[in-house]
Amino acid sequence: MKKFVIILVAVIIFIIVMITSLVVYAQDNVRDTPKLEEKVSQEIKYLDNYITSLLGHFNGLTIGEDVFQTTPNESQIEKQSTQVGTASKQESSQGGVEEGSDSLSNGTKNSNKESGGEEKTTTSGGNGSQGNQSSQNNAQNSILLKEGKYTIDWKAIQSQIEQLYQTWNTISIDLHALNIDGNSILAFSDGLNNATKHIKNKDKAKSMEELENLHQLLFKYKESYNEKSNEGELLYIEIQAVGAYVDITNDNWQKASDKLSQAEIRFSSLLNTVTQEIQNQTTLNQCYILINELRNAVNLKDKEIFYIQYQNFINKIEMLM
Repeated sequence: MKKFVIILVAVIIFIIVMITSLVVYAQDNVRDTPKLEEKVSQEIKYLDNYITSLLGHFNGLTIGEDVFQTTPNESQIEKQSTQVGTASKQESSQGGVEEGSDSLSNGTKNSNKESGGEEKTTTSGGNGSQGNQSSQNNAQNSILLKEGKYTIDWKAIQSQIEQLYQTWNTISIDLHALNIDGNSILAFSDGLNNATKHIKNKDKAKSMEELENLHQLLFKYKESYNEKSNEGELLYIEIQAVGAYVDITNDNWQKASDKLSQAEIRFSSLLNTVTQEIQNQTTLNQCYILINELRNAVNLKDKEIFYIQYQNFINKIEMLM
């Protein structure tokens, strides 16, 4: 009888320990989920900027925040890929997550400061050379001066798509941890392989289409853990505009028009939403105007005008995201 009581007490203690462990584990998961969501949001934003900028390079255009350099020795994407990995290891504390997020969003700005530091510290006597350099950069980036000749630097694009694998390997782990649909994560990996094949073959149209497909998946990831947010709506609108840019490049004017119509509809709904989340109402209104300007450019079937307005639109909407 005494042996039975001892066994019963041991079983009860074991059950209590197991229940306590499960409760503590569940509470830890609840506390960590907001941190992980914030971190994944920054990673999605990074991929958004990266893919948008990469697509611009197919036409020799600087679109949005250019998140990489084309010099082979010091690629900006390498720095930011490392920073993504560092952020993953810092998930246990809120400060670590914020630090990783800031490094993703500000990596390019820091790089620009490093690369441009020498010019900024020159004396006033160097202002003339700075002005000349600025004029040269503006001329180089001018869409009209290209006269319809959009040179592709395939070596730079090949390097950029290769570096994307390293970044994606880290981000995909966080998406799995957030219980994002595994098939959609696998779809990005497959699409990345397909885009790489087309880039190797120097097939501009198919390469851009595959990258557009990757870009569209970002909204699906965002929607999986943050439904109907203003941030998600802005991402959806931007994705439609980027898709229209790809269609215009490939002379699919009707598809571009349809995507911009969807963007305009969602934008109208967003403007009618009273919220504290979007503080810069002026920039929001400017983006809405630019969406309509993009539609006008499509109606004119003028690529150069579309590209000019598209550059302006991406620069504005990235200020809100």
